[in-house]
Amino acid sequence: MQKWNETIEKLEKEKEPVDSVQQVLMTSYKALDQETKDIFLDIACFFIGKDKRIPFYMWEDCGFNPSSDIERLLLMSLVRIEENNKLSVYDLLRDLGRTIVYEEDPMNPGRRSRLWDNEQALNTLKRKEKRRKVQALCLKLDNGSHKCLTPKEFESLSKLRFLKLDNANIEGDFANLLPHLRWLDWRGCPPTFQVENLCLKNLVILDLSWSKVTQKWGGWSQIEMPRLKVLNLTGCNEMQITPNFSGYPQLEMLILESCFQLVMIDPSICHLRLLVSMNLKSCGNLSVLPQGIGDMESLKELLIDGTSIQEIPESIACMKKLETLSASNCYSLTKLPKSICLEALSMLLLDNAKILELPDSIGSLVKLKRLSLRDCQEMEKLPGSIGELGCSLVELDISRTLISELPDSMRNLQLLRVLKMERCHVRKFPRAIGRLRKLEEIHASHCRSLKGSIPSDIGNLKFLKILMLGYSCVSSLPPSIQSLSRLQILDLLACDNLETLPMLPSSLTCLRISSKKMSIIPDLQNLDELEDLTFGDENPKELIIPPLEFDPASILTEPQSLWPVRFPKLKSFELSHSQLTDLGFEYGSTCNSQLKEVVLKGGNLREVSRLPLSLSVLSIQACLSLQSLPTVWKLANLLELELLNSAVKEIKGLGGLTSLEILVVSCCRQIVHLDGLSNLISLKRLSLKNCKTLANLPSVSKLTMLKCLEIHRCRRIRDIEGLEKLTSLEELRVSECNAERSSRVTDAQERIRRRWSASP
Repeated sequence: MQKWNETIEKLEKEKEPVDSVQQVLMTSYKALDQETKDIFLDIACFFIGKDKRIPFYMWEDCGFNPSSDIERLLLMSLVRIEENNKLSVYDLLRDLGRTIVYEEDPMNPGRRSRLWDNEQALNTLKRKEKRRKVQALCLKLDNGSHKCLTPKEFESLSKLRFLKLDNANIEGDFANLLPHLRWLDWRGCPPTFQVENLCLKNLVILDLSWSKVTQKWGGWSQIEMPRLKVLNLTGCNEMQITPNFSGYPQLEMLILESCFQLVMIDPSICHLRLLVSMNLKSCGNLSVLPQGIGDMESLKELLIDGTSIQEIPESIACMKKLETLSASNCYSLTKLPKSICLEALSMLLLDNAKILELPDSIGSLVKLKRLSLRDCQEMEKLPGSIGELGCSLVELDISRTLISELPDSMRNLQLLRVLKMERCHVRKFPRAIGRLRKLEEIHASHCRSLKGSIPSDIGNLKFLKILMLGYSCVSSLPPSIQSLSRLQILDLLACDNLETLPMLPSSLTCLRISSKKMSIIPDLQNLDELEDLTFGDENPKELIIPPLEFDPASILTEPQSLWPVRFPKLKSFELSHSQLTDLGFEYGSTCNSQLKEVVLKGGNLREVSRLPLSLSVLSIQACLSLQSLPTVWKLANLLELELLNSAVKEIKGLGGLTSLEILVVSCCRQIVHLDGLSNLISLKRLSLKNCKTLANLPSVSKLTMLKCLEIHRCRRIRDIEGLEKLTSLEELRVSECNAERSSRVTDAQERIRRRWSASP
């Protein structure tokens, strides 16, 4: 199945999919039963990007079994579920689904089951012939148009179950129309309601997002919706008080996200005994929850992120089915109820709240899997009762808190998989960390108070995959780290107290190391799985570039032995180590054959041999002892080349880089020419800065793809020949050089200005 997914992803990149591909996909579609086909076509035509829970209500009400149908589509890779439960399909499969619907009747859209094209949908509504096959119709009008539709447009649409009418206005008598409609998506509906006898007895989903409706909107009382289960009022910014919910006793999902003016929720909300999800995210003016909220006995999800709520009512303890309580970015929230005995709660998110401490009753949340206290910057400690979550807690995040010590009871968190404590004040790892045998990730970057040695029993964490210790004061790793056979990512950037490294596990795919005290270059040659390597004795991201008049001779040291780079799976390599002067890339069938990106930094590097042919990015920065590079002639895949503050005198083989898109040469005080520049037919950006010895450029007339050309403080460049041929040029910046006032430059800048002013 993974190979099938990879095949589809590869085909996605093809410009013109061949008929045989469509035939293979069609074979998979034909193997489905009719019900599953209908669900696939619904997704392909309308529901890409939708929270899967919402169409489930429609499908279930139509007699489908969406749980098993979606599962089958997932197994066949015909649909995907992305982050936040969003439905998705590959573009090829979306096009397949829409082609299937189109082929139902290529000549007459009104005889197809689904209409998503605006023009075809509008024409179908206007025409009088029978349209009984249409099950779903989408009409998106221009914002503010509020085009008026009458009952005549909706006659003969007896099978319609999904109707989307963005920015449309409807008026007239709708008696006996739309008898099977399950989902009305009426975004941007007008604030006045001019419809009579709109009886939607089978409607289960109403979406009025981004409309100007208020609690006084006529539709609340005049549309008959006794079976309504989902009400989406996202972005209804005119609403200060919610409508009365008494007419919707079967409501299960209420979405009020981004109703910025909302200040009050009607008390009738507490009588919705079947409500499962209530979303109040980003209702910034809402400061109070209804006191009777505990009466909502079916509620499983309460989202109050980004509100001004100051406290959570004690009655929340009565919510025996509540599984998710999300209160991130509630900057006014200062405390939780003392008794927070929510026996079903599995997720508690309090990021950025002003809570000082957690109540001891946190230990009673026996099903809590994820607890996030990130950015609770006034919290100084965790209660000892957190250890009572040993049979449930999977993820704990205390990043950016004032917590300096983890309680001993942490050792009881036997199911903990993810521990995040970035930028907090923790001084040492939890005692007996080796007892947390299920741990897969430890994030402790930027913990400046974290000092000393990592405990040796970390070697017991056989499931550990990620260990992030960058920017901490850790001084040593134990030899037992080599036994972590599943460790993939190890980050030790700017760990300046590290002097040596033990042998590392061969499972690593990403290794980042830099330390000012590391005097012995570690042996990394056993890391055959390595894909990403950053290695230095300075932090590569903060490397200081020497001034323009810096003398390279002042930083040269005695040559070190050649450091070979030979990793079979390496894709990205960044070096900034002052002790390494000679670097050799070995490549071929087993070495560096996949290496795409190389970044070399540091003043002592003086020789590089054999650049890998697979490179797409090469960056040389502050290498003031490196006077020459191997020829780049054969780097046919190179897309980006950067020389920044380098002593390189020339770029040998530059003319062979026919795929190069970006060339940056800056502060290279010894480079005198760019021979071969004229051949860079794919170049899109050329930047030359502070190159005082660089003389006149070759003609740029063949660089027809060039969009950006900037030349700054390259004083010896007197003219830029061929500028008049660059019809794609969008930016031309020439300053502090002799070419600045040449006629070619001023004429080209004028052409660009005219082109911009003429564009719509």
